Amino acid sequence: MQRDPSLETPLPEDEPDRPGPLSEGALLSAPSPAPGPAPADAVPLPISVYPALMGILLAYGVLVVGNGLFATAIPFHALQYGASTFTVGVIQSCYYGGFLLGAFYNRSLIERIGQHRAFVAFAALAALFVMGFAVSETTLVLCLLRLGTGLALMGVYTTVESWLNGSVPNTMRGRVFGSYLTINYLAVGAGQFLLNVGEAGSEGQLLLVAGLFVAAILPITLMQGWPTRVADDRLVKQPAMSLFDGIAEMARATPIAIPGCILAGFLYSAFYAIVPIYLTRIGLSIGSLSTLMGVALFGALLMQWPIGRLSDRMDRRTLSRRLAFASAAFCAPLIVIQAHWLVFLLMFLFSAANFTQYGLIVSHVNDRTAPEQRVVVSATLLILFSVGGILGPVIASLFMTLVGPGGLHIFNVICALLLARVALRAQRLQP
Repeated sequence: MQRDPSLETPLPEDEPDRPGPLSEGALLSAPSPAPGPAPADAVPLPISVYPALMGILLAYGVLVVGNGLFATAIPFHALQYGASTFTVGVIQSCYYGGFLLGAFYNRSLIERIGQHRAFVAFAALAALFVMGFAVSETTLVLCLLRLGTGLALMGVYTTVESWLNGSVPNTMRGRVFGSYLTINYLAVGAGQFLLNVGEAGSEGQLLLVAGLFVAAILPITLMQGWPTRVADDRLVKQPAMSLFDGIAEMARATPIAIPGCILAGFLYSAFYAIVPIYLTRIGLSIGSLSTLMGVALFGALLMQWPIGRLSDRMDRRTLSRRLAFASAAFCAPLIVIQAHWLVFLLMFLFSAANFTQYGLIVSHVNDRTAPEQRVVVSATLLILFSVGGILGPVIASLFMTLVGPGGLHIFNVICALLLARVALRAQRLQP
């Protein structure tokens, strides 16, 4: 079904290119005009700046490798001290609680000291929290440290994204952001293979994570030719709408926005937080587990571009609904089947279908949002996603506690079917 042009929000002809939220949604945006000659005032990126740009992306990649390893190592670290599956879910959910706090408080620090020093500060803070994690056994302390890493890493992500948004000219923005997203998935996937270094969840492995966070500082501190502070419109306060107004605007724009973002948060966070426990429960070795996690995340990367292209040619809600049904179909057999080869195949397919949902929802909401409201709406979408991220691991761990390993996939199937239902209802209410 094609989108009705009368329902689209017209864009002013003189509206400048906006960087938008730097996530899957940045690549799955509304159709772009046909490429033409660069405007006369387009300023290419100076050759001298390329090494600094590579330094930023290298630093980000090293840090994300560490974070990918950290997210998978946490369940093993907690299980070593007798934590239950539910307790692990609570600890992991605190990461998104830190994201929420960071969304409200990190921006003022970046505005005050600039991106260069902010990156160093947040990366060092994350390393300190991880070192504390390595020597802690108390659930409350682990929760607070996980909250702290979420806050610090949200600061790093905001710093890098605002740095790029404020420094890269429009003529290069798409290529740079595409590299950013590709590095994200490649680095998270690569981090899974480091689970084979030492004992999973051991102090030594967590210190390796802290070392990677510190190593990420080196390219930033050594690079030349890049400003230490840049202006970014996304860091400028937008007084036009409050958080409540942003939620109300999304509800008016499309019914899929609020429940869709929360359900996507459920599915994304449950994968990172609970899947390692599930794989352990069904008897996978650490080597096989790290391979499966890495391969699954590479599968998620492979689908970003084709799904983005397809979403520009059909109703995004239709595509979201079909992908949700596919996700449910891939998970359903795993409720009762634990054959390792089938787990590898179906988890790869599930990740490929599932990890495009948030970008589709963000893009659809932006299709129907006025330009001057998109900054607040995009921030609100991320907050709703984080709420889902907080609740997802807790609920998924309850399912596993009550039902067994297959409980994770019962949770996934329910969430995917609810997301499909939400997308269908949104189409019926707003054809």
